[in-house]
Amino acid sequence: MNQPTREEFDDHERRIKKLEQKTEPIPVVRDGSPEDVLKKIDIIQEDTNVLKIEMAGARADILASRESQADLRDKLIEHSDDLKVIKDKQDTHSELLGQLITIGEATKEDIASIKATQEQILALLQQKPGE
Repeated sequence: MNQPTREEFDDHERRIKKLEQKTEPIPVVRDGSPEDVLKKIDIIQEDTNVLKIEMAGARADILASRESQADLRDKLIEHSDDLKVIKDKQDTHSELLGQLITIGEATKEDIASIKATQEQILALLQQKPGE
């Protein structure tokens, strides 16, 4: 790392002195006796202990939430896999249904052709001999 030049050093010194001039000392307030101060410290300690307990509860809740989210993620992955299988089966069924419709239409045409042939045969059978 490069060392600052004399000019940069002087500039830093000026800035530090300016900052020192802007700061004010924090006054010490002496309210009450040392016993009062100790009581206040005890109250602060109790509040801190309560906060620690509450934080432990919050951490436990966060951990439970993370575990629940992990379970939900696993379920979503499982359901996603199931949906893929269902989609594949649906595609297969759609293809088979299309084939069945094609076969049905062809069969319908075959039946119509057979019916027309039967009608011709009946017409020929009903003719009188010699006509």
